[in-house]
Amino acid sequence: MVTAAAITAVIPLAQGTAHADPVPSDCHSGIYYQKYKTWASCNSGSGYVRAVAKCPTGTTYGPWVVVSSGISGQSVATCSGNRNATGHSYQIKKY
Repeated sequence: MVTAAAITAVIPLAQGTAHADPVPSDCHSGIYYQKYKTWASCNSGSGYVRAVAKCPTGTTYGPWVVVSSGISGQSVATCSGNRNATGHSYQIKKY
């Protein structure tokens, strides 16, 4: 029984370490030359990133894009009516 208890205690630790990937990092955002679009991407970590556009009519979010082993697509947020973005940022989350 001591052996079974020891094994049970190890299993939660092993499961917790399976998701120890670092969150996305070295992330950047900006405004495209078309002033109504913003972009966001990350160079490191694992998870998701999305662009955030501050628009005259409110805040708009781009789609979540996968960041994995330093490879990232680019998320794009677009202000409605092609109105110029007044600011940009990004959000990140784990897998």
